[in-house]
Amino acid sequence: MNKPVNIFIADDVHRAGIIYLNKYFNVFDLKDLNNNKLLKQINLISADNLLIPSALVIRSTRKIDKNFLSEVKKKSNLKLICTVSTGYDNIDILNSAKFGIDIMNVAGANCIAAAEFTIGMILASVKEIIKADHIVKKGEFDASGFRNTELAGKTIGIIGVGRIGSRVAEISKAFGMKIAGNDINPAVKKKYRYINFCSIKKLLENSDIVTVHTPLDSSTRYLLNKSNLKYIKNNSVLINCARGGIVEESALINEVKKGRIRYAAIDVFENEPRVNKKLLKLKNIILTPHLAGKTLESKEAMAVKAAKKIAEYFLFPGKRSKLIN
Repeated sequence: MNKPVNIFIADDVHRAGIIYLNKYFNVFDLKDLNNNKLLKQINLISADNLLIPSALVIRSTRKIDKNFLSEVKKKSNLKLICTVSTGYDNIDILNSAKFGIDIMNVAGANCIAAAEFTIGMILASVKEIIKADHIVKKGEFDASGFRNTELAGKTIGIIGVGRIGSRVAEISKAFGMKIAGNDINPAVKKKYRYINFCSIKKLLENSDIVTVHTPLDSSTRYLLNKSNLKYIKNNSVLINCARGGIVEESALINEVKKGRIRYAAIDVFENEPRVNKKLLKLKNIILTPHLAGKTLESKEAMAVKAAKKIAEYFLFPGKRSKLIN
């Protein structure tokens, strides 16, 4: 059943996925290369036979723009780019279609990881755990001056009640929290009757904790911005473990400085891997390196799911699953 297909692994992928792909295809380890060096290696491998179809496997940190798509199409018979992540905003979708390159993502396999990390960020914020840790490590033992609060009875506002947001809601409910939600999908509103769905403005005004779980696209870029963050409840906590660019960083910084946002916990940034220096100077903020969806378990699950979808794409084109989901 094997077919002559080249699979180029450009970023770190769990070995379980590589093992699966090796059963059926020619797999090439091209990790730790920038896009220019990656193109050169793809060219060398494909030079002997440009007719052999190929796939490129990446992660969300690699940017795939029009220039890359144009060059890779000249150097190979690239049919598919698979990003081992839920989001695919790092890929120029419109131009990939023009060059005849399909795009595939891997959704669902890291939902537990991302939801649990979000809850961890919430707890670290409202309990001021990072601040407490720093005090003890400085040789002090002073429990005064903390404003740690309880979750029970508080309202959490969840923007985007999909796979991850809905799980955050379930866990929050177990803490005894009230749940407010905002989502554009009518089916979601029918499914989760215990969530009080409302406008973003109303959600911001009434939530003690606000957490974002939407994809990043033209409709959600700066979904939380200067115009609406002014409505956020005083002394609230803001969490973003979804995508940088959903929350306008300059507006966030302003509200934290003013004290309206008591604490912010941010895992994703507008210009990753670069982090806005003004964020680094804020005291009441937790910053992590796009870590939410990455656990030992989720890395393996996502790699295997990606490998199976790639195999299905080339071996059973008539039975292909939805490429983007």
